[in-house]
Parts: sequence; C-alpha cells; structure tokens
Amino acid sequence: MSRSLDHLLWAGADLDAAVSELEARSGVRAVYGGSHPELGTRNALARLGDGAYLEVIAPDPSLAQGAFAERLAGIAAPELLMWAVRTDDASAVVAQANASGYGAVVVEGSRSRPDGRVLRWKQIFVTGHGAGPLVPFFIEWLDAEHPSLDAPPGLALASFRIEGPLPHALRTVFAALGVRVAVRKAPRERLVAELDTPKGRVTLASAATS
Repeated sequence: MSRSLDHLLWAGADLDAAVSELEARSGVRAVYGGSHPELGTRNALARLGDGAYLEVIAPDPSLAQGAFAERLAGIAAPELLMWAVRTDDASAVVAQANASGYGAVVVEGSRSRPDGRVLRWKQIFVTGHGAGPLVPFFIEWLDAEHPSLDAPPGLALASFRIEGPLPHALRTVFAALGVRVAVRKAPRERLVAELDTPKGRVTLASAATS
C-alpha cells in the first residue's frame, strides 16, 4: 500500500469470548491493551508482522457505551469490521480527500496501557464515498510507540482483500486516497484477511451484507 496497513479490527460483543475464539482458531492469544473511554470499548492486540497488528475490540462493560460500543454489542459472532491505514500527516489526508471531492472528519483518541502509559492518536474518517467500512480510516500516532511493538507474535498477514459487486468504484476511491489494496468482484461486500498461524492458514472476514 502507498500508505501502509496499520491494523485490522476484529470486533465482537464480548472481548474475552473474541480473544478465546481467536486463540482456538490460531493458537495465538491476544493480550489486553486497554480501554477507550470516549468510545466505551476495550481491546486486545496481536502482532501481524511488519509494523501491523490485529485489534480485537468489544464493548467495555465498565464504561458508558457510545454509539460504536452499542454497535459492537449487537454483533452475533466476531467479525472483521474495519481496517486502518497509517499516515504521518493527518492534515495531508484531509487535504487529499477534499481535493478528490470527499469529506474528512478528524477524531482524536487515546488509550491507557496496562503499564500506565497513554497512547494518543488522530483518526481520519473519509466521508462521501458511499462504501462504508470497505474504505479504511487513517491513523496518525502521536509521540507513542506503535502498538505492534509489544503485541504478542505468532500471526502473519498472508493476504488482505476487499470484495464487492462494484470493484471499479472501490478502486477509484482507493486510488484517490493513495491506498493500494487488492479488490475482488463478489456478490457481497466483505473484508477478508488470511493469516498464517501456528495452527495453519486462518481466514477472518466481515459478515457478508447485501
């Protein structure tokens, strides 16, 4: 990718259950990362190699639930929900999105690690493309070690692709935003990641939608 993959979000209604399912399928147990007070969520992480990681995310029952946490609470089974691309310049992403006829919203976030250190970042959500979470959000890390550095190893991202009935339209959006990713024509829209794990090849995908 021109802007490199930062992380994949594997989401569920219960963090412990999602972590246990990942471990059962892959042999790798994601380690607790912390909570997001502004979202009402918490996460666990596993390294994907090459500066990328898998974020297992679910509602935090100790926090007030925001809209995103409420959405996660309604997930029947863990699924690949979203993906993030790294940038070192949030303002440049906003400018590129605007120049391409899209909108962009910048949201600042933070998470307290178990060791007490606070990670801070900016997220950029591009709007107006009509492709929902098939299009990534962008993340700029602010003065922090990347979460992949101390996430447990064992997983390797073998491939990642976007599926949908209108691949040309998706490729147009990705090209405008400087993102290179495989796009495959399929009847339904999905994110699909194939991981090499201690238990062999594992596929994580989003729930298919019409």
